[in-house]
Amino acid sequence: MVSGIERIPLEQALDLALAPVTPLKETLSLPLFQAVGYCAAEDAFAPMDNPPFDRSPLDGFALRSEDTRQASEAHPVSLAIAGTSAAGRPANRGALPGEAFRIMTGAMIPGGCDCVVRKEVAQEKDNRVFISEPLSRHENYSFRGGDICRGQLLIQQGERLSYVHLGLLSSMGIGEIRVFQPPRIGLLCTGDELTLPGEPLKPGGIYDSHQALLGGRLRELGFPLTCLPPVGDEVSPAVQEIKNSMDALDVLITTGGVSVGERDMIPEAHEALGAKQLFRGMNFKPGMSVLYSLYRDKPLISLSGNPFAALTTFELLVKPVLAKLSRRGDLETRRSRARLLTPFPKESGGKRRFIRGRLDNDGVRLPEGHSSAQLFSLRGCNCLVDIPLGSGALPEGSPVDIVLL
Repeated sequence: MVSGIERIPLEQALDLALAPVTPLKETLSLPLFQAVGYCAAEDAFAPMDNPPFDRSPLDGFALRSEDTRQASEAHPVSLAIAGTSAAGRPANRGALPGEAFRIMTGAMIPGGCDCVVRKEVAQEKDNRVFISEPLSRHENYSFRGGDICRGQLLIQQGERLSYVHLGLLSSMGIGEIRVFQPPRIGLLCTGDELTLPGEPLKPGGIYDSHQALLGGRLRELGFPLTCLPPVGDEVSPAVQEIKNSMDALDVLITTGGVSVGERDMIPEAHEALGAKQLFRGMNFKPGMSVLYSLYRDKPLISLSGNPFAALTTFELLVKPVLAKLSRRGDLETRRSRARLLTPFPKESGGKRRFIRGRLDNDGVRLPEGHSSAQLFSLRGCNCLVDIPLGSGALPEGSPVDIVLL
């Protein structure tokens, strides 16, 4: 017999779901250009100073500041140009008293020089440069290590790598980094009525939106995904597909067949697999129909067949599981407060509700259409409005808690 339904609060469900989850430890080394979006598996320290030498921040002339002490508009100082220091081609010697070097942006400052005069304010003639005002020591001068010092912590273990991190590592001459292997996630959609997009729609059927909706959301969050072949409303094919796939996965998400109808076979499939059920059902709408089990010590999470209900449960329950599994602190649920710019006339009654909303600087606007099967009204939404159990109708201006998407 399949265990009965005891709908529990979201917070209790999260405690039960997260307790057995252990962050993945497997790592791999990746070239920098392949590592964006992964989490660093180790601290990274600077192996050198950056810049690795004193350099010029602009085009001009490198010289000794003491040679310009007497410079003025009426009596410019004249210095002999002893050579050129270009980016990647430093001067072959240092400066002697009374000498200057042409220098380009980013070029090494020749030995003996302690400042740079801008090219625009200097006059060059007959291989000499004329300076009309005194320069101070280290004027227009970029120091070795001015950006990064050798030994400085660049990246902490667990940080998600962005283009900025990759730029830092690359500037240090580091070509690859060790990262945590992201969780391997599978998605199995169930239902006799489902037709894959691009195929002829059969009578009484609907096109499957879950692979694109949840699969797209997973990829948007930076997770690789395996979409398993959809199965109908029969226990045996679902059980076989899960058995065959689970060894290659860390989490399996299913959609459909999780409620209490005659064709809702997913609870029976969990039982046939010998999966350890942690809870069945949560006390909020939409998304009450959910079954969370451990199969081969891995999360097997079955969501509603209604698209918005599945997405809501994904955001509130599945995403925190993936955040812990992948060490992704950036995926932890973010909440805020706002005020409604659109009234919500329905009473929540005996269940908590999460409705879609569009947050801007002024507050939250509610679209038309809050059915769990509706997708169109989800366009442009960036938050879920958390309406507590027992709430009455909410007029415009009501303060509300929101979950940021």
